[in-house]
Amino acid sequence: MSSTYPPPPGFYKLYAPDATTPPPPPPAPVVGEYVVYGERHSTVISDPPFEQSKLYLSEGEGVDLREELKRLNAETLARFVALVDATRAAPSTYARRVEEITLLLNNMHHLLNSIRPSQARSTLEHVLSEQVREKRAALAKLRADAAAAEATMGNPPNDALRATVRRAIDGATREETEDKEEEEEREKAMDVDG
Repeated sequence: MSSTYPPPPGFYKLYAPDATTPPPPPPAPVVGEYVVYGERHSTVISDPPFEQSKLYLSEGEGVDLREELKRLNAETLARFVALVDATRAAPSTYARRVEEITLLLNNMHHLLNSIRPSQARSTLEHVLSEQVREKRAALAKLRADAAAAEATMGNPPNDALRATVRRAIDGATREETEDKEEEEEREKAMDVDG
C-alpha cells in the first residue's frame, strides 16, 4: 500500500551537512534517446524535415520571401473562410479544413524562421549606422562649441586650455575616422555576404 506522500529515498542522508564522506557525484547526463512516462525523447536537437509539406518557394530559387508570406497569408484567410462555411454546411468536414490551416500556418512559421538571420543582420546594420550618425552629430556639436569658445576667448591667456580643447577635438576626430573605417569594413562584409 502506498501513501499520498511517501518518505524521501534513503540516499538523501548522503547529502547531510554533517556527513563524514562526500556524497557521490551525480550521474552523467543522458545523451541520445531516453524514455519518460512511456514517451521516447532525444537529447539531440534537430529541425524536422519540412520538404514533404513545403508550400512555398525557398530563397535559393530566386523568390521574394515577402511575397511568399503574403501569398500564404491570403491562402490561410481563404481556408479559414472555407472552414467557417464547411462548419455551417457540413460539420463533419471541419477536421480536414483545420489540418489545411495548420499546414499553412506551419509553413508560414518555417518561412519566418528562415528569414530571421537576414533580419538580424539588417537590424544590426541599422543600429550601428544610427550609432555612427549620433557620434558624428556629437562631434559636429563639439567642434561648433569649441569654435565658439575660441572665438569668445579670442587669444586665451592660458595656452594649456587651448591645448586641452585641441586634444579633445583630435580625440573625437580619431573616433570618427575609426567609425568610418569600421563602417566601410562592415559594408564590404555585407557585400561579400549578400
